[in-house]
Amino acid sequence: MDTNQYMEMFLEESREHLDSLDDGLMTLEKDPEELSILNDIFRNAHTLKGMSATMGYTKIAELTHDMENILDLLRHEKMAVTEDIIDTLLKCGDSLRQMVESIGEGGPEDVVDISEVAAKLSALVNSGGQASAAPAAAPAPAAPAAAPAAPAAAAPAAPKSNALEYSDTDRGVINQALDSGMRAYHIKVTLAEGCILKSARSYMVMNTLDQMGEVVKSVPPTEDLEQEKFDQSFDVVVVTDSEPKAVEDAILAISEVDSAEVMDVAEELKAEEAPAAAASEAAPAASPAPTAAPPVPVTHTAPAKADDKKAMAAAAKANEKKLKSGQSVRVDIEKLDTLLNLVGELVINKVRLEQIGITHRLTELTETLEQMDRVTTDLQTVVMKVRMVPVGQVFNRFPRMVRDLAKELNKEINLRIEGEETELDRTVIDEIGDPLMHLLRNSLDHGVEHPDDREAKGKPRAGDVGLIARHEGNNVVIMVTDDGKGIDADVIRRKAIEKGMITQDEADNINDADAVRLIFLPGFSTAEKITDVSGRGVGMDVVRSKIETLGGHVDVETKIDEGSVFKIKLPLTLAIIQALMVKVAEEMYAIPLGSIDSTINITQEDIKTVKNKEVIVLRGQIIPIIRLGDILSVPRENGEENDDIFVVVVHIGERKAGIVVDNLIGQQEIVIKTLGKLLAGLKVISGATVLGDGRVALILDVSALM
Repeated sequence: MDTNQYMEMFLEESREHLDSLDDGLMTLEKDPEELSILNDIFRNAHTLKGMSATMGYTKIAELTHDMENILDLLRHEKMAVTEDIIDTLLKCGDSLRQMVESIGEGGPEDVVDISEVAAKLSALVNSGGQASAAPAAAPAPAAPAAAPAAPAAAAPAAPKSNALEYSDTDRGVINQALDSGMRAYHIKVTLAEGCILKSARSYMVMNTLDQMGEVVKSVPPTEDLEQEKFDQSFDVVVVTDSEPKAVEDAILAISEVDSAEVMDVAEELKAEEAPAAAASEAAPAASPAPTAAPPVPVTHTAPAKADDKKAMAAAAKANEKKLKSGQSVRVDIEKLDTLLNLVGELVINKVRLEQIGITHRLTELTETLEQMDRVTTDLQTVVMKVRMVPVGQVFNRFPRMVRDLAKELNKEINLRIEGEETELDRTVIDEIGDPLMHLLRNSLDHGVEHPDDREAKGKPRAGDVGLIARHEGNNVVIMVTDDGKGIDADVIRRKAIEKGMITQDEADNINDADAVRLIFLPGFSTAEKITDVSGRGVGMDVVRSKIETLGGHVDVETKIDEGSVFKIKLPLTLAIIQALMVKVAEEMYAIPLGSIDSTINITQEDIKTVKNKEVIVLRGQIIPIIRLGDILSVPRENGEENDDIFVVVVHIGERKAGIVVDNLIGQQEIVIKTLGKLLAGLKVISGATVLGDGRVALILDVSALM
C-alpha cells in the first residue's frame, strides 16, 4: 500500500495525539484518581500505535505498545500513579515527538534511542503487576464471533459452517440493497499469525470496505475490534456494487491479512429460511413468513442493537447511493493563504470601481457596487474567521515546559491558563510562541521566589503563574502574570548604568515605570550568573521586537513582593485592516486605525519646545510631535506649509505621540502587502497597499516612529 498520500494526515494527527498525551499526563499528575483522564491517555497512545503501524513505523508502534502496558495497569488500578511513572511516560512522549518530527523532515524513524525508556517501562510494569493480565482476557469476547451462530436445527441445511445470524433489521437492509441492484457479501477476514497490531489491521479492512460500499455489521462489534478483543479472524457484512473478486483483492492488499473468504449473503439467508419452509422446494419464495427468522439469543441483544443502527444507516446510504459528508474538513493552510490573497485582490478592485463610479458619476455602477460591497465584506469576514485559530494551540505547549523548568529551578509552580478559546489569525499564532516562552521562563526564573523564601514572606510555597488571553476591541490581549517578588526599579537603574545603557542623570530623571521598561533594551539582564535559563541578555528585547513586528505592543506592570504582569496587545489579523489615509505633500500614507487615539487641528503657536523636542499639550498631557515629512524626507515645493496643522495622535501601550501630516483623506479598508526581501529592512514602513486609483501607498509602522 502506498502510504505517501497519507503522510501529511499522519504527521498532523500524530502531533495532535502527542499534545493530548502530554496534556493528559500533566492533568493526571495533579489528579491521580481520575480514571477518565487515564482512558483518554490510553486512547491517544492506542490510536498513535495503530496509525504508526499502518504507516509501517514499527519503532513508534513498539514504544506506544510498551506505554499501553503500563497505562493498562494504571487503568485497572493494579498500579498507583507516581512521579516516576509520569516522568517516564513524558520521556516516552518526547521520544515519540522526535521520531515523528524526524519523519516529517524526511529523516529516519530511529533518530532517537528508545531502549532506555523501553527498559524503564518494562521495569515499572514488572514491579507494579503482570502486564499480561489485562490482554489475557481480551480474546474472550471473540469466541461467539468465531463459532457458528446458527441454531442446531438449521445446521444440516447450512452450506457453510461459519454462517452468521441476521436480525430482522439486517434482513430488511440486505433485501433493500439487493432490490436496488447492489450485492451483499459476508466476508471472513483472517489475520496472519503473530500480528501484534490487530486493531490497526481490522481498522484498515473496515475502512477499505467502507470505501467500496457500506458495512452493515461486524462480528465482533467495532468497539471490540478497536480494543483487539478477538482472535485472528472476524466477520463483516457489506453491501456494495463491486464484484466478489474485487472485494477479496482489496482486502488481501492490506498487509498482515492472511485470507479473505467472500460469501454471498443471499445464499446464507436462503439456507436459514429452508427449515422454516418444511423442506419444500418452493421454500425460498415463501421465506418472508413471520416465523422464518430464528430468534436472537439473549446474550447477543446489545451487539444486535448496535448492528441494527449500522444497518439502518446502511439502508439510508443504499437508497440515496451517496456518501454522507462530514461536518468539517482539513484544508492545507496554503490554500487558505491563496484564498485570502484573492479576497484581498477583490477588495482592491472593489475600491477601484468605487473610485471610477464617483469620478464618472455612474449611478448604475454605484448601485451595483453597493451590493458587491456587501458580498465582498461577507466573503472577507468568512475567510478571516476560517483563518482564526484558538490561542489554546500555543498555550497547550507550555504546561509541560513550566513543569520541567520548575523542577530544574527547585520551585513549586501552579500554572493557570485562561481564555485559551480566544481566537487569533493563524499568522499571528505562528509567531507568538517564542515571545510567550521567554516571558514564562522570565517569570519562573526572576519572578517567583524559592518556596522557602515565599514561606518566609507569608506566601504559599507554590507560586502562581498565569497565562491569560482575552479580546479587547479589534485586538487580543495576552498576559503573563506571576505573584513573585516583582521588579525593583532601583536595581534596573543600577544595572542599566553598569552596562552603559543610560547615564546617571537619565536614571535620576526617569520614573519607576519607565525604569522597569529598560528590561526590554537589547543585552539587558539582571542575572548574576549565566545559566541554561537566563543571564545571557537575550530574551526581553527579542520579545519586544517580535511583538512589534506583528503590529503589537508589550508592556509591564509590577509591584514589589506582589508580582508582575507582562501585557501583550496584538491585532486580530495582519491581512486586511482599517486604516486612516493621510497625505504628506503629494504622497499618500496609511496609519493603522488600531494605533490611533484621535485627530486634531493645531496651529504653529500650539507647538512648544522642551529639551530641544517639539511637544503639544493635549488634555493636560504632554505629547511629543513627529513631523512625518521630515522623518520620510518628503520633498516640498517652495518650503511652504499650511497654517492649519493636522495631527494624528497615536499610541503604543501607554506612550503617545502626535504625527504631523499635511492632510487627512479618510478611513479606508486596506489590504496589507509585504514589501519583499529587498525592502524588508525599512524600519518606519511595515508594508504597502494598493489604492482605488491604482497607486501604491505605504503603511506606517507606528511603533518604529515612536
